[in-house]
Amino acid sequence: MKSLKAVLFLSAIGSLFVSARAESFFQASLWAPEPQLVDSTEDVSGIRLQIYGENRNVKGLDIGFAHSTTGDFTGLGGIFTLYNYVGGTTTGVQWGVVNNAQGEVSGWQSGWVNLNQSKVTGLQTGLLNFNALATANMSGLGIGLVNVSKHVYGIQFGFINYAESLKGVQIGLWNQVNTRDWDQFDPLPKVFPIINIGF
Repeated sequence: MKSLKAVLFLSAIGSLFVSARAESFFQASLWAPEPQLVDSTEDVSGIRLQIYGENRNVKGLDIGFAHSTTGDFTGLGGIFTLYNYVGGTTTGVQWGVVNNAQGEVSGWQSGWVNLNQSKVTGLQTGLLNFNALATANMSGLGIGLVNVSKHVYGIQFGFINYAESLKGVQIGLWNQVNTRDWDQFDPLPKVFPIINIGF
């Protein structure tokens, strides 16, 4: 009986260690996966400094040329950054030449090219703001040369603005909304110059 209790106790303690997530305050990386101080499968809560680094989840300050976060990112990312990749959600500020987010983005995303596969909430600034037409809605303000979203709830401001549906305003040279909820004005053109309003 004592040996059974000992085995159960050791199993419980062992499962605690296995389920504990590895996390580090500081990450330095030349080129992931090696050489970097913290393994790419671990989390960073603090500062990540790299030429190219990869970690699972990151909370804090992200400084370097290329960032890969396979999980979620929360904080300020993109000081001196050419490429940001986030496999999960992005919360906070993401700056870079190219930003690629697979999960939801909440906050401010700014880059030459912003590519998103899920919902964007907040401010998005860039030359090209492309939110996937099959999955990505935009709630907030999008400012760019070209703004593309599935559903827009807010404002698109740019030369070319495109949305499948719009509850807000598009301001630009080419403003296109493919579907409208208000049929009493049917048939309205899909494209308006200067300003397009949806409600």
